[in-house]
Amino acid sequence: MRGKQLKVYLHPDDHPAVYEYVQSELDSVLLRERASDPGDFQAGGATGGGSGRLICPRSMVGRLEPHYIEVRGEWVLDVQRNPVVEWWFSKLDNDFLYPGRFYCVPGASYSKSGDILNSPEFSEMANRLFRWIRSRTLNFETEWGTEKVGPLAAEKLQTGNVGIRRNPPGSRI
Repeated sequence: MRGKQLKVYLHPDDHPAVYEYVQSELDSVLLRERASDPGDFQAGGATGGGSGRLICPRSMVGRLEPHYIEVRGEWVLDVQRNPVVEWWFSKLDNDFLYPGRFYCVPGASYSKSGDILNSPEFSEMANRLFRWIRSRTLNFETEWGTEKVGPLAAEKLQTGNVGIRRNPPGSRI
């Protein structure tokens, strides 16, 4: 199954705009990837710990199928098995911003029973989110090519308050 990915540099100050768009325009929610209880994935916002969030249409939250990882004693929502967009936050470390990403697997079989298979509702939400991110970010020229940068990250780059770096070796993006 092919995934859809958008690499982007978003400063933590860019996160509230994404959260607002997800909640108000996409009628979706932000979830944590891991939880100690299978009914406790809801995240209060784009901040508050962790390295990312999952974005799910509000109407599909009740149909998510987390799986239990016994050795860790936690429940996990897998992007391969659930109608979610994975949002890995850009990492800000010593005034350098590393890229984050938005990722999903459109058209995957999202349910053992097949009731969410190829959900048009999820695909529409994911496509709208990706279009919005592309329209909102700026192209920023680097020594390694053009990168997509959030509006507040771009301001901080232009004033010299932050720099951007490629991923460190061994990263997943």
